[in-house]
Amino acid sequence: LLEQNKRLEARVTELESRLTNTQLRENELDRLQELLDLSKDYDKYKTTGARIIAKGTSNWFSTFTINKGSADGIKRDMNVIADNGLVGVVVSTGKHYANVRSIIDDDSNVSAQVADTEDQLIVSGSLEGMQQSGMITFSGLRDEKNQVKSGDAVVTSNISSKYLPGILIGYIGDIDDSSDDLTKSGTITPVADFTHLSEVLVITQLKESGS
Repeated sequence: LLEQNKRLEARVTELESRLTNTQLRENELDRLQELLDLSKDYDKYKTTGARIIAKGTSNWFSTFTINKGSADGIKRDMNVIADNGLVGVVVSTGKHYANVRSIIDDDSNVSAQVADTEDQLIVSGSLEGMQQSGMITFSGLRDEKNQVKSGDAVVTSNISSKYLPGILIGYIGDIDDSSDDLTKSGTITPVADFTHLSEVLVITQLKESGS
């Protein structure tokens, strides 16, 4: 009986291990399918998939490292997307890796516009804002006709120096009048989930800045 119990326990352990591996593979397939769907949404841009292999000390993916680099054609200032929208930009590369700064990082600033009205604004990273409310900030919005409202989509602007146009960033939350009474500021909920990133797409073309 003891020998039989040992064999049964070993079999149960083996089956549990197989089940766990199957679930992990299914989760990975789901994530890859999401990336495939995302690449179709942005099919005007050429993309390549990459896996995140390291990140900064924060609980958030404010900075991270991917497993593709210069040998794979990755260059500085290439845009990175996931979860149907903008994640960040490549800031440095090695032969087989690249470092990415995400749009929630405190040093991040993105020239953007409200999708419907085309009003320009600046989206700035805020780790504190992400920790407190899951939001980053915007400023410099000139909404003279008061058309911009909570829930409006914000995308990358044509005038951005490094970000390609039309990539979804997130949705406007609160809107406040700035102290100069000329512009507005407020918050944005990013479309990407910066707590659970595993794989991303790198857009393998650079913004033509004219410089």
